Amino acid sequence: MERIEEELSSIRERLTKLFFLSNKAVGKAVDSLLNGDLVAAKEVVEGDKEVDSLHRGIEKSCFSLLLLDSPYANDFLFCSGALKMITDLERIGDYASDIAEEALYLSKGKKVEHPDLTLLSSYVKSLLDLGLRAFLNSDLELARSLDKEDEKVDDLFLKVRQDVADGVSKGELEADEGIVSALVAKYLERIADHGVNLGEWVDYMFTGAHMES
Repeated sequence: MERIEEELSSIRERLTKLFFLSNKAVGKAVDSLLNGDLVAAKEVVEGDKEVDSLHRGIEKSCFSLLLLDSPYANDFLFCSGALKMITDLERIGDYASDIAEEALYLSKGKKVEHPDLTLLSSYVKSLLDLGLRAFLNSDLELARSLDKEDEKVDDLFLKVRQDVADGVSKGELEADEGIVSALVAKYLERIADHGVNLGEWVDYMFTGAHMES
């Protein structure tokens, strides 16, 4: 049992690191786009390899425990929830890399200047931070509040998308910048959806119930 406890502790530690890395990647990717920071964008793309590596390592450890060690019910829920979480965290990392790729696509340090896109990114980063806090503190009330936070993201995403379309059609926004802004807004909206999923898996880890949003 001591070995199982050590492995569970290792999984939790690596899962926490994956949370931090994915959340940090989103913030850094958005900043690289808004500030025209190509160095930061390249670092995000390169850093996605570490996210993928952590994902694979945690996955292997969880399957090993579930298949070979017959864990107690609480440990089973933790491992099962961790397997779901790492999938969402890996996708968040992928979307962060996609945003960084868009910054590189614009190249030459060109910035994307859109106030609502900046606000949208702050909503998403806040939601992810709340998800991390819910996990670290086993806070089910906070985990269950993420769906409400996502509503703000969805509403602002629709506004950004419409504003971009209007800006391009009126010639107020260059086509390439408009395309990038629309894509990044969609990536951020999808990141928030995965963030909501993380809250649901925190709930599942402690209750065994999966409350779909």
